Amino acid sequence: MLPPEDKKREIAARARERGIILNEDHWKLIAISYEYYDQHRTICTLRNLIKLSGLEKKQIYKLFPGNPIGEISQITGLPMPKEC
Repeated sequence: MLPPEDKKREIAARARERGIILNEDHWKLIAISYEYYDQHRTICTLRNLIKLSGLEKKQIYKLFPGNPIGEISQITGLPMPKEC
């Protein structure tokens, strides 16, 4: 579940400000985060993101360097999970 187009433009702009150019894999992780948030009222942890996306931890860190969950939270505006 991806956000509406106007929200996607905001997310892409925030990502660019943070030095991230979003591609298909980025949007896949963002969509998973939105779906998870819709169900659980928090974005998923890295462990859940790996499990739900089918991507390896290394790939996720390459897409969102440093703290992937923190980066996703910052660019989407979704709250950080309690575990972080």
